[in-house]
Amino acid sequence: MKLTAGGRRLAVAALVQSLGIGLFMASSMAYFTRQIDLSANQVASGLALAGIVALGVSLLGGVLADRYGARRVLAAVYLGRGVCCVAYVFVTGFWQFMAVTLCAVACDRAGPPVLQALVAVAVPERQERTRLLAVVNVVRNCGLGAGAMAAGGALAADTRAAYTLTLVAIGLAFLGGAVLVLRVPELAAPTAGAAPAKADPAGEHPPRRRALPDGRYLALTGLNFLLFFFDTMLLVAMPVWVLEHTDAPRVTVSVLFALNTALVVVLQIPVSKLATGPVRTTRMLTWTGAVLAVSSLCFAASGSAGGAPAVAWLATAVVTLSLAEVIANSAVWDLSIALAPEEQRGRYLSVFNLSVAGQRVLGPVMVTGLLLGSGALGWVVAAAVLVVAGGAAERVARAAGERMRAGVPVDA
Repeated sequence: MKLTAGGRRLAVAALVQSLGIGLFMASSMAYFTRQIDLSANQVASGLALAGIVALGVSLLGGVLADRYGARRVLAAVYLGRGVCCVAYVFVTGFWQFMAVTLCAVACDRAGPPVLQALVAVAVPERQERTRLLAVVNVVRNCGLGAGAMAAGGALAADTRAAYTLTLVAIGLAFLGGAVLVLRVPELAAPTAGAAPAKADPAGEHPPRRRALPDGRYLALTGLNFLLFFFDTMLLVAMPVWVLEHTDAPRVTVSVLFALNTALVVVLQIPVSKLATGPVRTTRMLTWTGAVLAVSSLCFAASGSAGGAPAVAWLATAVVTLSLAEVIANSAVWDLSIALAPEEQRGRYLSVFNLSVAGQRVLGPVMVTGLLLGSGALGWVVAAAVLVVAGGAAERVARAAGERMRAGVPVDA
């Protein structure tokens, strides 16, 4: 697809900073445990605690984007992440690690909704916004893979100097992303179908801004928490299920991860073109729940199969899961922007992003405590919940869209 100049800069910025993230993800654990002498449990607990605290802190990004502009805030977020990466060079103990990690994770959580807010003001046409976010997602996945491979040099050398050089390179990658973001024009085009803010009956004051989004938007956020379960299914449930509940070879885990990455890269942009108009886009939420349910049932079937049939069921599960992922991404990228009032877009998107961040914090607990402990029955129950969540999300999103098109004020 052809991108605007601003869209190209955002895509390149995403590629550059994802290279840095890939480098960090692949090399950071070795650096923390072998050079700073932290235990694996300390690193894991530090990351978990930082993730929980950052859930609330990340809301600040949307508030600042509404006040100062998404472009400047996103550049500041990228710069903050770069500074944190360089700061790890000077970390010598657990509490220093915790302080830097909290700042880094807060910036990481704040970034996605601010990026969406910037796309909303940089790309005038609604469908092009979704396609640009699809391109950003694809180049991000490619950058993560390339960065992870590039980290092999530091891991092979396994010296303080090699890791220091890697962390500085990551910091420079984020700095490059910040510079590119600052060159993205903000066109401030109004969201299609959104009603402008109305004055009070006396015509003197605009409506008071809500501290939280309206009820329908919050309901959609909660339902997206369930639909985003594809992330936890892939990263947590799939490897544990393969290794402990099936007869599939251990290498199957790596093959399935690679299969998911390839499918997302290939399918995300074509599927994003299906998000055309409110009816079709909201219906994609029902498709997400249904396809995730099929994936869950395939996982359940793999547990009772042996050898090649188990691998076939697992492959089918990941193919359908990947399809659900690209469908969900396309739908929620469009709807989360379109259903947010223009003057409070950053705040709304930050709240919506809690469904994603919350799934990444609470999802592993749900998987290990409820789903996997129940065996195949857990997958069947998950399938039923996902079907209901998808249908409910479509109805809520459609009602919210009709309300906006009718020009009803947000706080009415």
